[in-house]
Amino acid sequence: MNKFEAVILGLVVLLVSTSFCMATEDDDRSKLIVSGTGQATTTPDMVTVVLGVETKDESASVAATRNAQLTADTIDALIGAGVNKDDIKTTRYTIYPRRDWIDGKPSDTVEFEVSNQITFTMDLINETDVGVVLDAAVSAGTNTVNSVSFGLRDPAPLMEEALKDAVANAKKKAEVISGAAGVCLGKILTISEGGPSPIPRGDVMFLRAEAPGASTPIVPGDVEVSAGVSLIYEIL
Repeated sequence: MNKFEAVILGLVVLLVSTSFCMATEDDDRSKLIVSGTGQATTTPDMVTVVLGVETKDESASVAATRNAQLTADTIDALIGAGVNKDDIKTTRYTIYPRRDWIDGKPSDTVEFEVSNQITFTMDLINETDVGVVLDAAVSAGTNTVNSVSFGLRDPAPLMEEALKDAVANAKKKAEVISGAAGVCLGKILTISEGGPSPIPRGDVMFLRAEAPGASTPIVPGDVEVSAGVSLIYEIL
C-alpha cells in the first residue's frame, strides 16, 4: 500500500467513525413523541348523484329496449334541468336473468332484469336545485336513486386547514406533557403526517315531498375532513 492509498483509507475510517458517533449522539437524546388531530368543516359546493333505470321482462330484448329509451329520456331530463352533459356518465350496465322460487324449486319462467346506472355531478348553487333535478329524472323514467353525496370541487384548502389544526393540537399536547413532566422542549426533530385524509363528503338527508308536484327537499350537511400529524421533540 502506497502513502496515497493509506491517507485515503484513513480518511474513510475517520468519516465512518464520525458518522457513527453523531448517530449515537442523536440516538441518546431524550425525545418526546406526540400526535395531534385536526378537523375542518365547510359548506359543500358540489353534489354527486348515482341513479338508474331498472326494467324487467320475459324477453331480454324487450327489457333492454325499454331500458335504453327510459335511460335516454333520463339523460335528456338531466341536461334540461341544468346538468352539464360532460358530467353525466354511465357507471354500470347489467342484464340478469331471474327465476321465481316456488315450493323450493325454480320456476320455468325466466324474467330478465336490465339495470343502467348513471352518475352525474353538478355545482351546488342552490340546494333546492338537487331536488328539482331528481324530480325531472324520476319523471323521465328513473326508478332507482342509490346515493346523493355532497363534496368540494377543490378540497385542498379544507385539508390544509385540518393539517394546521392537527399541528396546533400536537404542539399543545407537547407543552402540556413537558410542563407536567418538568422538562423543557427543544427543537422539533421530525414531523410526519398521520396518513392521507379521506376525500371529504357531506351527509345528506332525504325528505319526502308532501304536496303533489312539489320538488323533493334534500338537505345537505357540512363537509368535514380530518387530519393527523406526529411530532418528535428534543427534550433539553
